[in-house]
Amino acid sequence: MEGSHWLNVKIIIDELINKQHNVTVLVASGALYIKPTSNPSLTYEIYKVPFEKEKVEETIKKFILTWMGNKPTPSTIWRFYQEIGIAVEDFHMLSREICDGVLKNQKLLEKLKKSKFDVLVSDPVFPCGDIVALKLGIPFMYSLRFSPASTVEKHCGKIPYPPSYVPAVLSELTDQMSFTDRIRNFISYHLQDYMFDTLWKSWDSYYSEALGK
Repeated sequence: MEGSHWLNVKIIIDELINKQHNVTVLVASGALYIKPTSNPSLTYEIYKVPFEKEKVEETIKKFILTWMGNKPTPSTIWRFYQEIGIAVEDFHMLSREICDGVLKNQKLLEKLKKSKFDVLVSDPVFPCGDIVALKLGIPFMYSLRFSPASTVEKHCGKIPYPPSYVPAVLSELTDQMSFTDRIRNFISYHLQDYMFDTLWKSWDSYYSEALGK
């Protein structure tokens, strides 16, 4: 995890330490923002990845500029989808290398298993935390609600999101919607579901291979 997503998890880590828990943080060698510090209750487990900090910075910058620099309209939504798709694929390639650094490191996995952790806390925007938890046979928790139009929350978490009452994430709507707003919200849900399904589809085979099913 990087940037604000690391800061989000760092708050949880600090609170766990305040409550006398011991915490281990998995850190890729090319991490940009995570700076190991000295704390008897906090261990940084650094593992090797085939990239440097500069690649992380470039990938994040490209994604943010594409996302923040475009406010799609009905006439530009397809072009925006294509541009964000390129940025997301770069992000996914980086994420897969981060995942491989843990999942293909049997020595590290054995060390983590022997540590007998109680739970794994993961930022869901950066995939793989759930796979690591399943490999270790421990529960895992996501640190935030994350998917556009709550696609993952709906299909994996089975959480109800009636479009007449619950505004889609990124729709800029509130729970006080007119009839026109509700139509817009309905379209937003389906459009974002489609975007999420297509942009993240490449992870299906990765998860199947990693979990052997």
